[in-house]
Amino acid sequence: MYVGGSDFIPHGIRQVNALKKYIALKNTDRVLDVGCGIGRTAVALTEVLNQGTYDGFDAVEKGINWCNKNIGKKHPNFKFKFTPIYNDLYNTFSQKAENFTFPYADAQFDKVFLFSVFTHMQIPEIKRYLNEISRVLNGGGQCLATFFLYDDSKTEYGTMPFPHQYEGYRLMDDKVTAANIAVSIPLLNQMAAEAGLKVTTIKGGFWRTDVEKEGADEFQDIVVFDKI
Repeated sequence: MYVGGSDFIPHGIRQVNALKKYIALKNTDRVLDVGCGIGRTAVALTEVLNQGTYDGFDAVEKGINWCNKNIGKKHPNFKFKFTPIYNDLYNTFSQKAENFTFPYADAQFDKVFLFSVFTHMQIPEIKRYLNEISRVLNGGGQCLATFFLYDDSKTEYGTMPFPHQYEGYRLMDDKVTAANIAVSIPLLNQMAAEAGLKVTTIKGGFWRTDVEKEGADEFQDIVVFDKI
């Protein structure tokens, strides 16, 4: 399982609860799951989106095939697409994320979400995806995404090491660029504004030393973007 080591069903339910809490997910919403993996969030959403639609895409074909077979056949309003995008952890495809266009129409979605996707992307890729998210969101749309965020005014900010410092971001491993990345809050706000989005909520995850695991919504930091 390439989506992390947590319990599949409980974690999916927890993620859906976060979507309800932070971006007011409704049963009629048209949602896009960026980096849908093997359907951890999608399975939980089948209990919610009885009048809405779900679209998800991912760069690992095996996961998409599983989702189409085990979720899409039972729930025709759930659709999954394989997108062969390069990632130095998973594959050697030629399509680069920094040039990738989401295979969806303008203003097609009410809500977009990404769990543990931006934590494995480089800055030009994050910028591109934020622009694409803004494009596919409708006028009142929102996006929930998770990040590792840091503030330069603090010398210690989390339990995970990001020893390689660059302008506005830190890397866990400078040889495997998709391993993990932490982004500074000023750079996050700048990238959002350039994409036509506004950061409206930041909720610290329990990777942080000052956040208790009990009662926290996610391990990573939750960020909510509103389309401007």
